[in-house]
Amino acid sequence: MRVAWTRALPALVLAVGLSGFAAAQTSQPEGYEWGYNKGFYFRNPQFEMKISTRTQFRYSYRMLDSDALDRDNGFFSIPRALFRLDGYAWYPWLKYKVQYDFVGAKDLCDGANCDKTLVRSDLRDLYFDITRNPWYSVRIGQFKQPFGLQEMTSSGDQEFVDRSIASLAFAPSREIGTMLWGTSFERVFGYEVAVSNGNGRNKSADTNTGYRWTVRLHWDPNGEYRLSEAAVDRPDKVNWTIGVAAMINSVEKDLIETTELLRQDTAEGFFALKYKRLFVLADYYLRTEEQAAGASGIDSDGYVAQVGMFVSPRIEVALRYSPIERELDGVTAKGDEKRIAFNWYFSRHDLKFQADYGRTSFDDVKAITDATGATSGDVDVFRAQLQVVF
Repeated sequence: MRVAWTRALPALVLAVGLSGFAAAQTSQPEGYEWGYNKGFYFRNPQFEMKISTRTQFRYSYRMLDSDALDRDNGFFSIPRALFRLDGYAWYPWLKYKVQYDFVGAKDLCDGANCDKTLVRSDLRDLYFDITRNPWYSVRIGQFKQPFGLQEMTSSGDQEFVDRSIASLAFAPSREIGTMLWGTSFERVFGYEVAVSNGNGRNKSADTNTGYRWTVRLHWDPNGEYRLSEAAVDRPDKVNWTIGVAAMINSVEKDLIETTELLRQDTAEGFFALKYKRLFVLADYYLRTEEQAAGASGIDSDGYVAQVGMFVSPRIEVALRYSPIERELDGVTAKGDEKRIAFNWYFSRHDLKFQADYGRTSFDDVKAITDATGATSGDVDVFRAQLQVVF
C-alpha cells in the first residue's frame, strides 16, 4: 500500500496543480496576471516570473587542408539548449535572472581519463539587479562581464551562426562578481563598472591573486541601442552606439609559479549601427600580457568588421572579416576569419534559419589563443542552424 501511494503521489500533485490552475483561469484574483509574451509569465504586485527557452539545432561540415592529419567531416549538434527564468521578487525594482544550459560546457579531461571530451550541464546566469534609479543600479551574482560588443550580445541575436574569432579570443564572458551600471534618463549615455573573480564562470573560489576589473562607457546619440545584430526592427532613423572599454585581470595563481602570466590589460573600442535594412559593426581589441621572471610583455590585437543587409523583408545577407595577431618572443602569429552568411527570419530572432560559409586561417594556434577552438592551417566550414525561442 505504501509503494502504491508513493507511485501515485506525483500524479496526484500534478492533478491538483492543474485543477487549481484551471480554477484560477476562471476566477483570476485581482492584481494577478498570467499569459504569454515571448515566454510564459505570471505576476502579482510582489512577484513576477517569466519562463522561456532557446534551442539551436546545427549542422557543420569542415573541410581541412590536404596535408592535415584529420579528415573532412560533417556532424549534427545542439550547441545551446537554454532554460531561462527572470522577473522580480518583493519589489518591481529587485529583478533576477537565472539561465541554465542543458547542453552545457565541454570538459577535455575527466580525472585520469584525459583523452575524453565530456559535456556537462552548465549554469550560465544567476544574478539579482537593484534598479531603483536608472543612473545607478547594482548587479550581484554570475553574469557577463561588460566587455566585448559581440560577447555582450546574446548568442541568440547574432547575425552569423556564432561569434567572431576576435570576440572568442579577447572577451571574457561570464564570471561571479558585482557590477555598478546605469544610463541617463534619455538612455543616451551609459556606463558599467564591474569586479569579478577573473577565472571564468561557475568558479566559486578565486584561484588568482587579484580580481578582474572592467569599465565600459557607451554613447547612443539617437536613443537606446539594444544589443542585437541585424536590423530586424527596421529603424526609420539611424540607431547607433559608440564606446570604449578597459579590462585589467590579475591572472597570477601564486608566488611560486614564476613561469605563469601575471596580468592582462585589454582595451576595446566599438561601433555599431542599424538603419532600415542595414547593420554595421566594428569592434577593436588591444591586449598586453605581463610575464613573470622579467620576460618581455606579450602584445596582441584583433578586430571584427561586419555588415548585413536585408535583400527582402525576411532574407538577409551578411559579410564578416576578423583578424587577430599575437607577438610572442619576437615572433608574430596571425590568424583571420572570412565568412558570408545567409539568414531567413521567420519571426525576427525568435524563429530563424541561418547558414554561413567561411575560412579560418592560423599559422600558430597555440601562440594566438586556445579559446577560438581553431586548427592550424586553413579550415573551410559550412554551418546551418535553426533557432527556436519561446
